[in-house]
Amino acid sequence: ESTAFGQALGYRNGADIIDALPYIDSIPTDLKPKIDALIEDEKRRSAKTPSDFLKTLPPLPISIFDKHPLLQSEMERVKANRPLDPIDTIRYKLDPPSASMSDDLQAWKEASQNAYSQLEHQKLRIINQELLLKHGDKALRAQIQIDESCYKHYEEELRQLKSKLESVNKERKLQQLSSGSELDKLKQQYYARIYKNVELEMACQKLEAEVEYLKSRDL
Repeated sequence: ESTAFGQALGYRNGADIIDALPYIDSIPTDLKPKIDALIEDEKRRSAKTPSDFLKTLPPLPISIFDKHPLLQSEMERVKANRPLDPIDTIRYKLDPPSASMSDDLQAWKEASQNAYSQLEHQKLRIINQELLLKHGDKALRAQIQIDESCYKHYEEELRQLKSKLESVNKERKLQQLSSGSELDKLKQQYYARIYKNVELEMACQKLEAEVEYLKSRDL
């Protein structure tokens, strides 16, 4: 059953799913290096990669940013290890055309347009500063309330997740302790039967010896 289950999940042929009992299993200190070596050897020989083990988990929820072109291009840049494009600071300068282009009307138009754009930008900054002085404290208090509400929401969500995790761990521990008691009981029965079999074997050998002795006397 465990082998079929392992193959159904994509494990290599013949691989069993072994249920570990970490709450009751004890590893002798002298065996731990050997166990670690076996685990590392198994990892080297395994055809599965760490990402393969995630295939059995449910897919992540679809993000609204997955199809965003700007985010996609940025993710591709990071994936390709390309450096981030530097910030263009030329438009923030008010340099006139160079001496070689002092008679170029188009160059003066571009410089004038750049100066006009920066002037409008400064006007917008002044307006924003005035709005901030007038309404900034109210907006800040409203934003603080929103942040506190979000914080409480995620804090409660985190608490519920921790509670579920703790419940799962408690249930797992109780199941393993119950299984451990059953395993101890079966182990005792196993050794008792082995001892009984040894006694029976010794009694049989003794009877066989007596039978041979009686046969030899009759002869």
